[in-house]
Amino acid sequence: MLFYLFKKYVLTNLFHMLKTSNIHPQWPMVMFLLLFFALGLNAQDKRNERQKFKFKSFGLSMGVYDPGLEYWKSDTNSQFKNADFSTNIFVNGFVEYTIFNDLVGKIAIGYWQTRAETKIPKYGKTTMLLTGTPVMLDLIYYASPARVAFITPYIGMGGELLFIQYGLDFEDKDNPDPVNGTTGLFSGLLGIQMQLSKQFSIDLFAEYKSGEYQQSFIREVSNPDPEVPSYEAEFTEFISLSGPKIGISLKYLFK
Repeated sequence: MLFYLFKKYVLTNLFHMLKTSNIHPQWPMVMFLLLFFALGLNAQDKRNERQKFKFKSFGLSMGVYDPGLEYWKSDTNSQFKNADFSTNIFVNGFVEYTIFNDLVGKIAIGYWQTRAETKIPKYGKTTMLLTGTPVMLDLIYYASPARVAFITPYIGMGGELLFIQYGLDFEDKDNPDPVNGTTGLFSGLLGIQMQLSKQFSIDLFAEYKSGEYQQSFIREVSNPDPEVPSYEAEFTEFISLSGPKIGISLKYLFK
């Protein structure tokens, strides 16, 4: 059942997204993780054909995500090289599902946004909005043998399908249409679960995301020969989304 839903609503849409995306992703690692996770769900479904699914928990998490964004922050062609970037706060909703003993699958949907403000000649005060909506799949091992009192450490790895939107808000010009696309990231994570009661726990976790997205820009290119006019050309930049992520979760535990 869970494998069927996963296949229907996630895997069957991945190749369609690859064809229609405006920001082209690099997929090998994420596709491997998604397929590995799907195989785990399929095997669990077969073992539980006559049993109820064993959900472990559901909850909410929030914290700080610090993507690199090196192009925007340091490239000489970036209009936002000296801009003020906001703190990137993320919020996720998630469900955890026991695959086998202490091995747990986690499915999450989240939201984050980075803002940068600067002044650009002829455009006035300009705000860039980079918004991400990730769909995340993680495999987590809860180290029960290492549990101390009510604290259980865990470690895991995961993949992420990120829906990303880039938009600009000009003070003195009409705003262009936002650019939408998808890309893939993978991550490693570790944390501790602090069980407050039979039904509730709080997690503290740290994660490192690795990945990037591609974005095309139209720039004016000057010709060194003054008799030859300048021209416009399209350039593609690789923009890093790699960086640390730390947060806290509140979980409801199923019996």
